[in-house]
Amino acid sequence: MRIVEFSDVGKQFRRRGQRLDALRDLSFTVASGEAVALVGPNGAGKSTALRIAAGLLMPSRGRVVVCGFDVRRAPVHVRRRVGVSLGAERSFYARLTARMNLAFFGRLAGLWGSELSSAMGCVASELDLEPWLNMRAGRLSRGTGARLAVARALLGAPSLLLLDEPFASLDVAGCALVCSAIERRLRNGCALVMATHRVEGSQFCERIVELPLPGVARA
Repeated sequence: MRIVEFSDVGKQFRRRGQRLDALRDLSFTVASGEAVALVGPNGAGKSTALRIAAGLLMPSRGRVVVCGFDVRRAPVHVRRRVGVSLGAERSFYARLTARMNLAFFGRLAGLWGSELSSAMGCVASELDLEPWLNMRAGRLSRGTGARLAVARALLGAPSLLLLDEPFASLDVAGCALVCSAIERRLRNGCALVMATHRVEGSQFCERIVELPLPGVARA
């Protein structure tokens, strides 16, 4: 079963009267239980592609289907089925504790009451976050914040994980915890699209999709 399908997808932004290609002619598919790495230099459009797959950004051209829903026509249905981590620095409210942040984003994922408490407890245990749950997110170390960002994505049993550089700030132990958590989901049929600028971070991905720099601004 196909979970993600990108067909000739492009994204442009306008800046100072010029059109900037952030993503150009991207095509790939991801099946249930499959992991794909988007690899390329900074500025190649990896994060843009993840935002489009999450229904947070609309493509300028082409078509994207996630879990059977077109991101243009049904972005809300798409968002309910994906778990997203766009980096710790962009994932949390700094003045809220780690626990409060997980509770907030868990509710956005449709979890309430005992179901929410159970899900939070599971991801916190799985990623060794319990000692820091009552600490403000803004005071967490970079490595702990990175694990918390992945924990947020895992809430709600998503059909698709979208992770942006999930290993960038992790030590060896943290990488092992995150890898185990991801592999567990893949075995249960969850799909993964991971953005990274280093091939080394994609060791458990079946395929690598290379994104070149899309070019400079055009009139």
